[in-house]
Amino acid sequence: MIAKLSKTYNILLRLTIVVLTFVFLYDQIFYRKDFQSIVDYFPEVSSGKHFYFFIILVAFLIPFNLLLEVVKWKLLISKLEKVSFWNATKAVLTGVSVSMFLPNRVGDYFGRVFVLKKADRLQAILATILGSMAQLLTTVLFGMTASLFFFPFYVDMDEPLNIWLYAGLFILVLILAFTFVFAYLNFAAFSEILRRISGRAYRKISKYAQVFSWYNPVFLIKILGISIFRYLIFSFQFWLLLQAFQITVSYPVAMVLIGFIYMLMAVIPTIALTEIGVRGSVSLFIFGLYFKPEGMWTENLGLGIASASTMLWVFNLAFPALLGTFFVYSLRFFRKNNNNGN
Repeated sequence: MIAKLSKTYNILLRLTIVVLTFVFLYDQIFYRKDFQSIVDYFPEVSSGKHFYFFIILVAFLIPFNLLLEVVKWKLLISKLEKVSFWNATKAVLTGVSVSMFLPNRVGDYFGRVFVLKKADRLQAILATILGSMAQLLTTVLFGMTASLFFFPFYVDMDEPLNIWLYAGLFILVLILAFTFVFAYLNFAAFSEILRRISGRAYRKISKYAQVFSWYNPVFLIKILGISIFRYLIFSFQFWLLLQAFQITVSYPVAMVLIGFIYMLMAVIPTIALTEIGVRGSVSLFIFGLYFKPEGMWTENLGLGIASASTMLWVFNLAFPALLGTFFVYSLRFFRKNNNNGN
């Protein structure tokens, strides 16, 4: 009886995820003004030189972006359970699908761990979060570095006060970068910290606290390196889309502006459904800080930036989420208890 109920609940939850994903994607693409603006602007910009070349190149990079995330998660989860490359791919894609309707992409954690057959799911979530921390650290490091390049452009560096402010910003960035990297590379120390501050209660959480001790600095550097490669790929995709939508900006300048955008996006609470609008608004604000002082801002420029940002969302989030719905059947929300899992 319990087995039949578990099977029924598994099926119902899988259907719910598929339906919600399709509903949210349909609403986002066909009813939101953010996407409609691209449709209206497309006939004008698609006749531009090399437009389709840029679009095809962006699409070509999607598998590489996903591949790096699959490899990263497979490495992290290998401490709990050996997962095939194919199952890791399904886990990442279903995670994107589930994240469509949950805050701040937390669906990535739940969608992935329910693919696992034996591993403890809470331990798997903690391991998955570590991968997200590496990606967040990468985003923050690039964003803070971008601030060092953007500050001299936005303020008058002939003013003594601004020179001192820049020096303070430089020192602050160095301190924060060192602190964040040091904390990340010494992630294993959190296990000992939890043991000391939790006292007798540690026995209840030791099973999960020990996850922090599984990853040494060399391993964490490898995970951070993969995260950096991922960042460079989707940043390059953004720049290619800017070129496709006729936004004339050099790659170094774009990397500075994109660094700001991604850092802000990382700290703004959102869900994937509303992220497309937030992403566009943040992109317009940051690019406006660059173009408006130069007197270069036009309506078409703003439309092109919003379009590039929206298309990036479609390529790197909406499309993988759609693919992920085909693998939702792999999710096992209820399973028999065993020595290694829930």
